[in-house]
Amino acid sequence: MESVIASGSDAPIPEIDPTVFQHQASYVVRREQTTTTCATPVISPSAVRTAKLTVVDGNFLDLSTLHFSFIVRNLAANPLAPLDAIPHGWFRRLVIKVNGATVEDINFLSRMEEQISRFVSTNKRRNWGDAGHGWATLTDLGTDALSKEIAANGFQRVTWRPLSAGFLQCSKFLPMMGGAGGLSVELEASDLSDACSTAADKSQTWQLEQIQLHVDSVQLTSEMTSNFAEMLISGESIILPYTANAMDVQYLNAGNDQVLTLAKQYSRLATVGVSLGEAAGATVATASMNNFFLPQGSSETVESHIQVNNQRWPQFNIVGTKQHFHRMMQALGVWNSASHAVNISATGYGDGSAVSTQFLALYDLEAVPQAEASGTPVQGGGQVQITLKGVAGATRAYISTHYDAVLEIKSQGAIAYS
Repeated sequence: MESVIASGSDAPIPEIDPTVFQHQASYVVRREQTTTTCATPVISPSAVRTAKLTVVDGNFLDLSTLHFSFIVRNLAANPLAPLDAIPHGWFRRLVIKVNGATVEDINFLSRMEEQISRFVSTNKRRNWGDAGHGWATLTDLGTDALSKEIAANGFQRVTWRPLSAGFLQCSKFLPMMGGAGGLSVELEASDLSDACSTAADKSQTWQLEQIQLHVDSVQLTSEMTSNFAEMLISGESIILPYTANAMDVQYLNAGNDQVLTLAKQYSRLATVGVSLGEAAGATVATASMNNFFLPQGSSETVESHIQVNNQRWPQFNIVGTKQHFHRMMQALGVWNSASHAVNISATGYGDGSAVSTQFLALYDLEAVPQAEASGTPVQGGGQVQITLKGVAGATRAYISTHYDAVLEIKSQGAIAYS
């Protein structure tokens, strides 16, 4: 027995393990739940459109707890039908700054959030929606996701945490003792008809009230806090690595084949996603965040590949929706997982039985997906080019990028590198 334990192939059961206090955190004095209220009481596309919230704190912020709460008020005599139970549809842009440095700037926020919300299981997506407006229907198909309505001249209080803000997922405490400005978050409201159903018997008049930011503040011992402060005073930097998301749109010419080009610089580009939009007016949702289009007849003929700098992925085109679906799950890291799934069905992704409303081509550019900073560098004139075939009828292409970034905090402020 002694030799077995000494070899490291076994360990004592917890009931007889002589070691205690292996994971101590005695340097944490206390945790406080703080709330910051937006100075503008009402946000609306027809009035003040941007909500700005600033958190100034002398301790450390636990970014994993940051979320928002607000009231959605229906201003019409008809019911208001949000396009999603998760209340990301009310916003089209998110900007996060730390001591003046922009760490996140996400355009087409509602579409990016909607895209990511489908990458999880049905029950996880249901939980997120239940913290918002609640679901009228939601099954494993995903295509039947329908939010509960807000009654005529009524209101509803909801909570929401951005899924696409990678800085909030960095698993680090944010030190707030260096520089000026603190943590600043700006939310820009969507257009009136881009966040709710535009059916004739539904309301398209709404406003957001009492927007609040909630985050936990963690106080450490004076010795630990002094160590961080001394690093900044002495000219050293505090480095926080994180991943960020961005989305760009390109308007397409009529045709069956399309070539998309993205000229941006990345130190490490990890994943690229492409989704398509249909011309507005064909269905109720075509001008909205729920429009992930693929022609019905393209399930077997759609082809794509991506080229970054002078390298192409994959060596031969990805053909058909089944191959695209497989590669999407590989890029998400859920294909080999027995406990993870996506809320995307074959019908929604494109099996030829109907027009697709969930199609997304996802390209994994990481050398080692489980490690940080193993993505592909795109610098010095580098270019990202995506070739699509068999996408007739698409009028817009949304290119989402997932990349590694670093926030450097100094005594004078902060700098974000991507």
